[in-house]
Amino acid sequence: MGACQLKSTGAAARVAVPEVRLRHHCRTTSRRAGPNAHLRSSRGCPATRKAPGPRRVWVRPAATGSNGRDSSGARSLLVLEGDSRVGVAVVRKLLEHGDEFRVSTTVSPEGASGTHAKALAALQVAVHEQNYEAAATARPDVIVSCIDSRRRCGAVHERNQVFVDAALELGASTFVFISSVGAGDSSDALPGPAKETMKAVMSDKYIAERYLSSKQGLDHLVLRCPPLNDIASDGEVGRPTLTEDPMAYGWITPAGVADLVYGCLSSDRLEMGRTYSAVDQNTIFVTNPFLRPLEAHECVPFEPTPI
Repeated sequence: MGACQLKSTGAAARVAVPEVRLRHHCRTTSRRAGPNAHLRSSRGCPATRKAPGPRRVWVRPAATGSNGRDSSGARSLLVLEGDSRVGVAVVRKLLEHGDEFRVSTTVSPEGASGTHAKALAALQVAVHEQNYEAAATARPDVIVSCIDSRRRCGAVHERNQVFVDAALELGASTFVFISSVGAGDSSDALPGPAKETMKAVMSDKYIAERYLSSKQGLDHLVLRCPPLNDIASDGEVGRPTLTEDPMAYGWITPAGVADLVYGCLSSDRLEMGRTYSAVDQNTIFVTNPFLRPLEAHECVPFEPTPI
């Protein structure tokens, strides 16, 4: 989820409305009565809200051969660019569940010079260079891509494609791609200034999304994340959630993204082959008709996806 561009997107959002101060949103807060109160459902949200459609249950395929589970029952998992801001948080979260995952990671081309390389070095995890040999060595059943654009157009699709092809060739069962809100049909969720400045980067990420979804025989998820929260600590989880609504927008912390990744991999009811937007329910913004934080008395403007 390109940490660099997301930080700038968040900055652009704040510059657009300097007079607005962030308010934390809580769905349990009492709501103001209004002229449309009679239209609200028992949950306190508009009765016109579209109900979620039927979802099929995803049963994770049993791993076989040299991939999949080792003798302890843990699934082999490779995190791409574990030295990115989000990648470090994902690696740390999955290492907490060593009974479920045998984690290894690749590092970005910048290697030890990367901003978060020291944080990754402090974790007890196998590290590989970012190339096909890393996948061949790790033989992962699951790949989680945290590849960052590093502000170089084409970098995400170019690097991600190598591992999508490797996953198919080596028999991996699941590929999770961390993309960004603003890619594809979520472009209108971005504030106007960010939409223009991030256009090339978002186009690159959308190409990567389409390439992944075009491959048959590989279960996949695309998680589009909004700008990273520069106010909260990177280790603060918040209240992260997923939704299929492409217009969901706000901030999220790296730990919040990691929590969602683990939730997706552990879920027995999340539908695969889909694209979800991730957002922290504490920091939701509304970008139409202008950028503003969601007020405490308002309904969350999207339907959360249970995982």
